[in-house]
Amino acid sequence: MVISVNMSAKKSKTLRRGTTRIEAIRSAEAPPQRWPLLTIRLCAALGLCLAAYISILHYQAGATGPIESPLCSVGTAINCNDVLGSMYARLFGLPVAFWAAATYAALLLLSFSSQLGLLVLLCGWTFAFSLYMAGVSFLVLQSACLFCLSLYAVNTGILIGAIALLRSSTIMAGRQLGYSLAGYAVLVGGLGWWQIQARDPMAPPPAVAANSPQKAAPDYERYYNSRPVVTLRGAARHTKGPAQAVITISEFADFRCPTCAQASEVLKQVRNNHPNDIRVVFHHYPLDQACNSGLSRQVHTGACGAAFAAECAAEQGKFWEYADLLFVDQKVYTRQDLETYAGALSLDIGRFNACLDTGRTKLHVQEDIDEASRVGIKATPSLVINGRLIEGLPTAEQFAALLEIEKRQLAKQ
Repeated sequence: MVISVNMSAKKSKTLRRGTTRIEAIRSAEAPPQRWPLLTIRLCAALGLCLAAYISILHYQAGATGPIESPLCSVGTAINCNDVLGSMYARLFGLPVAFWAAATYAALLLLSFSSQLGLLVLLCGWTFAFSLYMAGVSFLVLQSACLFCLSLYAVNTGILIGAIALLRSSTIMAGRQLGYSLAGYAVLVGGLGWWQIQARDPMAPPPAVAANSPQKAAPDYERYYNSRPVVTLRGAARHTKGPAQAVITISEFADFRCPTCAQASEVLKQVRNNHPNDIRVVFHHYPLDQACNSGLSRQVHTGACGAAFAAECAAEQGKFWEYADLLFVDQKVYTRQDLETYAGALSLDIGRFNACLDTGRTKLHVQEDIDEASRVGIKATPSLVINGRLIEGLPTAEQFAALLEIEKRQLAKQ
């Protein structure tokens, strides 16, 4: 009996010592510091505001329109239209800014939960995606967006907070961290591959039906008839369609303007559906201060050089084909790019280069710019449709309605 009591007493002491050690270990594990979480919350809140603002700019501009903000273009290197108007600014049909806003909102929610491991993973992904977008901006587009630069700074702050959170707690082991970094690399690589694959084929414009319903005709007819009437005096050097067509569409475009590329495809479909009724005339209006001195700010660096090159291709009867190549790959064209496009069309490279070197086509481009300024054109694309000045790109239904409007007016004459 005495032996049994002694053994029980020893077991009790051992249990008490074990419990004391466990409690000592638990008390030694200090909770994570507060400042990393505060840093993440503040940066995520700022990022949410910036991303929401960029999303609003996208909404106001439409799917392919120019971004309008006083902070968008502050020089040749800082240009939101080049960045936010590029194909890289959208994922799965929605602006990247929309996905960024959702991510910042998730970070805010997670920072108030107990899922700190998931919070750190999302912080890391936010920074990894920023590195990818910065690479695209500086290396591919060769332009930067002031709002995007601000988000890169925000994401750097988020990463600093996440690293500090890791150092002050045991949220993630070294092996888990390695797996996470590898996962980021795979995701970024996959995203880059997917966007490269989607780069060549341009986003198809809305289908233009030959006999589409005219639900929008009354409203559009009022708008169309309210537009100012202008008279173009310049030469119509680049035309498609019969001279006596029902509608003559004079397009003023910039080869680096995303909406102009969209307009080019829409006008092709309109002409294909109405080959005897539509005539298209192309005019240059590069939003580039290198040749367009009327601009208050730089918008599309390299657009003047592209226009000069297109005129050189026109000397060899390949204007429209060369224009199509410029619209497919909209970037800051180098001299090598322009020569490559000429080679792809089997142009006489010596003659093409001589044309560029002499600069003799600059006069044609300048004539178009002067004509645009004279009639009050300030943006691209701008269309003069049977003398009426329309800024932007009409929809498929509006083009069909416009054709019916002009046919009715001809019948009354």
